[in-house]
Amino acid sequence: MNRKTVRNLSLVFGLIALVFMSCDKRTDEEKWLAEIRYFIMLQADDFESYQALDFQKIDLDFFMSDEEVQKSLVVLQDTTSIKLRYYSILENASDQLISNLSERVTDFPIDAVDEFQLQNARLDKALANHFKDLPKALLNANVRGQVALAKLNDKLGSYGLSIYNINLTDGDNIIYHHSFRLKGLDHTGIFELNKETFEVTSFKEI
Repeated sequence: MNRKTVRNLSLVFGLIALVFMSCDKRTDEEKWLAEIRYFIMLQADDFESYQALDFQKIDLDFFMSDEEVQKSLVVLQDTTSIKLRYYSILENASDQLISNLSERVTDFPIDAVDEFQLQNARLDKALANHFKDLPKALLNANVRGQVALAKLNDKLGSYGLSIYNINLTDGDNIIYHHSFRLKGLDHTGIFELNKETFEVTSFKEI
């Protein structure tokens, strides 16, 4: 093997090694956190004082593992079941509405509450039109349902979110709740990042 061939092979292996080393081996989690830090660095007057305090990925698992969230969702399921029992005996009851809500009263994720409540609104309107005075069971169900909704919205609100505008199942973005310190002051914000590009698409301090 002549000297030129050896030199060419060395260059080839060197390029291969360079490409291999330049490949980003970070996990998606590490990339998202790095993008959040980079975003803060671009915005901060004094990034050297930046200190990360807490990162929390806000996904479906995060909320569905919360006991209070689970209890509130069960209340919505139970109260809807009560209303469905009254609604199903009405002459003009919609089979489609009954079917849609019956499927949901066994289980649904927190980011489906808005759609679930839209269907509940049709149910409530039909019951109100039928009964001159709502039976006590329906009145109690409505009160319990509103309390459960308020608790869910308070939980989401503490992370800058709302039950009426959230998609954690198949949205394009990933959400992080991040607490950090700058110039000795504590800050907390909600960062939305694109799942494909990993770039921060929105930030809201809370």
